[in-house]
Amino acid sequence: MADPQVMMEMTFSVIYLVYICVIVILMSKNIKNVNQKEIPTAKRILLAFLALLIGDLGHVGARLIDFISVEVETNYFILGIGSLFEMVGLIFLFMLFTDAWRVHFDRPKNLLFKVLIGIGIVGLIIFVFPQNQWTAQSSPYEWVVIRNIPWLIQGVALSILIYRDAKAVDDKKLVRIGIYIFISYFFYMPVIFFGELVPMLGMLMIIGTIVFMLWQYTSYSRFFKKK
Repeated sequence: MADPQVMMEMTFSVIYLVYICVIVILMSKNIKNVNQKEIPTAKRILLAFLALLIGDLGHVGARLIDFISVEVETNYFILGIGSLFEMVGLIFLFMLFTDAWRVHFDRPKNLLFKVLIGIGIVGLIIFVFPQNQWTAQSSPYEWVVIRNIPWLIQGVALSILIYRDAKAVDDKKLVRIGIYIFISYFFYMPVIFFGELVPMLGMLMIIGTIVFMLWQYTSYSRFFKKK
């Protein structure tokens, strides 16, 4: 009999995957409703969530194969590739959303922007190192930490920048987006850093993902939804 926690996580993962697919499709369909001045921002946001969707398809798809398969050695390989897809998707999500922030608030391509994009590129380079052991039964703990640092920095910095600039112009939905991004890390980080030691922490991923869903819907509502 399947572990109830695993069943719950898998069911939620499938629901989430359907949800983000719908959000991306609606964004694509409703791009014509976007305010003319905000089209460059909206296009970047659409690409950001498309990158996340591709990463999540790899991750959730790998977990589904693992769930129904009995080939343990093959599953390690599939799960590792799925995790790699997810991490690449997250890096591109934050690089593209950072560019959306820059365009929306008319910020220059200054040192801060270049550093945040550079951190994303460094993150992608880190993924190439063989020490990650993506397809092993368990990746070395220190490399799990190392490869998660770039998107942690990207996300926290982006949340602060969006919150600061949105607050200045009283854009309530963008303020909420900044808050959602920041809050999501309170639920993801314990799982990433301590999940192997305390498996029950994996349940926090569900809460973190719900916050991500709020971020996605608020982005859709703010830019793409017909006024």
